[in-house]
Amino acid sequence: MRRGSNLRSTGVTLSLLLPGLVCFFGLFFYPMMVTVVRSLRPEGSDTGWTLVNYISFLSTTKARSVIVLTFMLSLSATLLSILFSVALALILRKKLGGHRFFRLTMLIPRVVPGLIGALGLLLLFGSRGWFNLLVMGVFPFVEKPIQINYTVPGLILFYTWLYFPFTALTTLSALESLDPGIEEAADVAGANKWHVLRYVILPLIMPGILAGSVLTFMAAFGAFSIPLIAGGNYRPLSVEIYKQIDLTPARWSAASARAMIMAMLQVIFLTIYMRILRRRSR
Repeated sequence: MRRGSNLRSTGVTLSLLLPGLVCFFGLFFYPMMVTVVRSLRPEGSDTGWTLVNYISFLSTTKARSVIVLTFMLSLSATLLSILFSVALALILRKKLGGHRFFRLTMLIPRVVPGLIGALGLLLLFGSRGWFNLLVMGVFPFVEKPIQINYTVPGLILFYTWLYFPFTALTTLSALESLDPGIEEAADVAGANKWHVLRYVILPLIMPGILAGSVLTFMAAFGAFSIPLIAGGNYRPLSVEIYKQIDLTPARWSAASARAMIMAMLQVIFLTIYMRILRRRSR
């Protein structure tokens, strides 16, 4: 009886896990294996194995500049997202007038499709966009439009706008879950507001900051729409992969090798980033 019951429970467990396993295999594992195999094939051939696709890319100075650019954009956007998220969370948790509107506004970058958001930012910060018209109207000494599009600072600004909601939402959720009595106890003990923030609040909400910043880093590292439209000559790895496919004929093996390099770098950078944050939180 007990053996039959165990078999039935195992069968039920497997039947419940089966849809998830099928989705994992079909949507992640199989495409990844196809990409790995294609990256090791000679260009235009379905037979043989080679590392030429990796070596030919990594041996160029362009590859190093692309990798540095990709890492710099994603890390800069992540750090700025943390700063903005902590500041916004501290303001919004006070339930000031209009706080629900601002909470909703924080979600707009994730609701708007990335391609439309990139086009909107391109128009907003263009030479005749609202931003430059406002600056030139308020400050008469500004005679020329400020160049934001097609620059590295502009890309960092666009990345931050698009991906900071990940960090903002988790940070705000962690902050609102804190017991107000903890801060009151620190205040009674003689700690000023800065010490309460530095030694009480930030360590307690660090798990929320870490979770959100990891999502921001992952999304920014693989950003495609914004650098494709507003990056100009600054092309991170995602755009470089697309450029290989956009050629005639398409270089699928070279694109697959770049995709695998991007995946490996993402895992390495993410591991280092998480270790640094955990040490800081300790």
